This record gives sequence, C-alpha cells and structure tokens, in this order.
Amino acid sequence: MHHAPALLPHKAPRTVHPRRLPEVLVPGCPFTDTELQAMVNDGMLQRLVDGTYAPASSAPTPGLRAASMAAILNPRLKRRTVVGRMSAAWIYGCAPAPPAPVLLVPAPRRLSSTGRGHGALLHEVVLGDYDVLEFGAIRVTSPLRTAVDIAVHSEGALAVQTLRRLIGQKGLGLAPSLIGRAIETLPRQPHKRRARDLLARLAATNPSAG
Repeated sequence: MHHAPALLPHKAPRTVHPRRLPEVLVPGCPFTDTELQAMVNDGMLQRLVDGTYAPASSAPTPGLRAASMAAILNPRLKRRTVVGRMSAAWIYGCAPAPPAPVLLVPAPRRLSSTGRGHGALLHEVVLGDYDVLEFGAIRVTSPLRTAVDIAVHSEGALAVQTLRRLIGQKGLGLAPSLIGRAIETLPRQPHKRRARDLLARLAATNPSAG
C-alpha cells in the first residue's frame, strides 16, 4: 500500500488587525522589533519614541505620547520622577522626540533614590504644587513650568523654536509675558538674563502673544 507523503506544517503569516492593536506597542509585546518596523513601512503603525509604536490611525495626542514615554520607563522611575524640559515639550507636541528622556527628581529626593536611569537624563530640582500634571502612569511638568525650564536651561535654535510652539499651542495658555513673570520668581538663577533676552525676541516677533 502506498501512502501519500505527509505534508509538513508551515507557519501561517501573522494576521494583524489594526483595530485590535494596543494603544502603544513595544518590541516583544507581542511583535518583534522587525515586525513593528515592517508595519511602519506598510503604513499600519507610527513610530513614537525610543522603540515605541502606535497604530497609524491614532491621533498623536499628549496622552498617547505620555503613554509611550511611560512604556519605556521602569516602575521606580515612573514613581519617583517627573518628565520635564524638552521631553515634556515633546509630550505637548512642541518639540522633536527626545533621544533620551529628561526626568526631574523632585527635592528632597536624591538621584540615588531613583536607581539606575537606564539612559534617561536625571536632574534634581525643586517643583512647586502647580508645576506637575498627571498623565496616566507618569507625571509631566505643566506647560508653564516646561516653558520656564526651556527658557532657562536650553539655548540655540531648538529652544527658540520650541518656546514659539509652546506659546502658539492652543489650550496651553502661554505668553512671553506670563513666562517672563514666572522666571522672575526663580531664586538665584544664573541664566535669567539669557532667558529674558530669549523671551524678548519672541515677544518682538509675535507681539499679539505677549
């Protein structure tokens, strides 16, 4: 009796339904990095920050960006730090995706309390009661505190561009005069003059925003 040769099972291609994808994807949950990049090339996904992705149909809102930032931070960092400076500006849609998260460690905590930064840039700072907003699993500096920090701690064309976008972003409630008043309340700040000059240039180029 002759038997037909047994057919070896083959791995069926993975079927992806965009509507069933999680809000934020990272390599290994459930797709490999190669599969995720292929879906970006196919127009199914958009790349967010540091190896995180979202369905292409998802609106790039502050909430989505915050969720992607939360996906790359370990639980200890999420509990003990605040996303700030250019990383916060990115969450508000006013700066490019950061190459590394900028995280602020609120006093009286110390950097040592956060453990390893895993590539994040950590800064010890003093934060006021109204300087921090909660975005799901992470905390982010408020728009005003973000603008103040960028005016004081950043420089060059990127700082100017980011501040201009923050001021022009509807719903954030920012103006050069408001940011300037907030800067003047900072004690013993060595870069106040540079920040004042930056805001004066912005006010001069956009008088209606003052």
